[in-house]
Amino acid sequence: MTRLVRILAAAFALIITCSYISSLADGVAPYDQSNPQILTADHLYAKSALLVDERTGEELLSKNARVRMFPASTTKIMTLLLALESDIPLDAQVTIPAQAADIPEGSSVIPVKPGDVTSFEDLLYGFMLSSGNDGANAIAILTDGSIEAFVARMNARAQQLGCEGTHYVNAHGYHDAQHYTTAKDLAVIACEAMKNPVFRKIVAAPTWTMHIMRAGAEVEQQIISRNSLLQSGEKYYYPDCTGIKTGHHHKAGWCFVGSAQRDGKRVVCVVLDCERENDKWYDAAKLFEYGFTCYAPVTLGELLLEARDEYAAATVDDADPADPQGGNLQMDVTVTQGGDQILQLVAGSRAARSEALERVSNGLSVQWDRELTAPVTKGEHMGKVEVQLEDGTRAVAELTASRDVAVKPAPTPAPTPTPVPAETATATPQAAPDEGEGKGTQKSGALPIAIVALLLLLGAACALLALKLKGGRRRRRARRRARRRR
Repeated sequence: MTRLVRILAAAFALIITCSYISSLADGVAPYDQSNPQILTADHLYAKSALLVDERTGEELLSKNARVRMFPASTTKIMTLLLALESDIPLDAQVTIPAQAADIPEGSSVIPVKPGDVTSFEDLLYGFMLSSGNDGANAIAILTDGSIEAFVARMNARAQQLGCEGTHYVNAHGYHDAQHYTTAKDLAVIACEAMKNPVFRKIVAAPTWTMHIMRAGAEVEQQIISRNSLLQSGEKYYYPDCTGIKTGHHHKAGWCFVGSAQRDGKRVVCVVLDCERENDKWYDAAKLFEYGFTCYAPVTLGELLLEARDEYAAATVDDADPADPQGGNLQMDVTVTQGGDQILQLVAGSRAARSEALERVSNGLSVQWDRELTAPVTKGEHMGKVEVQLEDGTRAVAELTASRDVAVKPAPTPAPTPTPVPAETATATPQAAPDEGEGKGTQKSGALPIAIVALLLLLGAACALLALKLKGGRRRRRARRRARRRR
């Protein structure tokens, strides 16, 4: 048994040594594909390369990513993006212009001929999968009227995206010393383009059948994608690949911008200037596998709770003015459905976390099951919140009151005025509209006062008259007594 172990160990060492020698001959460090997390820039054949998270553009692995390179037909990523951003409907029938044939010798073609009629959708699939320079020229003319105007829009769009190392001269990528880019810029452009669902569908297609009206006859043309990672049954088939575009010419070397998705992890790689065609497939597969090791799971429920400030607070009407929080009510959140679903984020990345929370925020909808009016009792069911992401992932949470909110006190009733006696109201004439009720009340109270005054005057007059009469009698009696004495 010991001898067998020694033989197996020696054989394994021989395999590793041969692999190492082979790698050195290729100019790259030895790579163990069973441990994809060990990948470094030294394991790549490409002179320039970059791997990013598709959603955020965050760099996961870089090799000379900001060095100016020739893009070759990876240029067509921008061409397709601008075509989809034009006003031409996919089902519009378009006629191939004469300038489609004005391409350099040795160009790859769909092929289409001037005067051919096809749908805009067929043209886009045909040019992208076959890497047809004739199709690129046709798209430029159809969307902007001239190749020069289209190229100007290509450069403007690149600047808008923040691409600092890119300059276009044509719509297809045939070599020109002034037609260049960087791996960093290509990743930015690719990530932007992959936001468009039609773009994603086109670049992921392994084949397409074009329908062309040519000289009065319908022609069916089968197009096969040059992306070998998409071709099931081929040596380099990669089942998780979702696009995007190959490129090659003698100055640019073998190039590839690729995308892949696995279990919610989405990455984009850029591989530029490989010496051999197959090296770009090896590099892409290495980068994809490494990229998938860079993610960590997070549940949708966890993100929903983290985003609670977006939906879990409300102002309660008719709250007591003495309420310490001014009627503001924070809800308790309990995830009831879908909270265990997994999202994959770049491990330790604030940008990835922020982007995921933004997706949750954009997919939120709140339903209140009662009016937000006091009184509110702690623990009372208030409503629910639902989040649905763009891929259909969905979760639901219940919202309950976290505290009591008292209703404002009822207002104190105003004092009831003393009613006017019925007989007074009947005897007193109604005041004219411009006199007012106050004046009418004053007139009705003036009559009793005058009568009292009159009675007092009469009483005083009677008293004076009585005194005068009494005084007269006294004087008469005095005169009679005086006469008797005489």
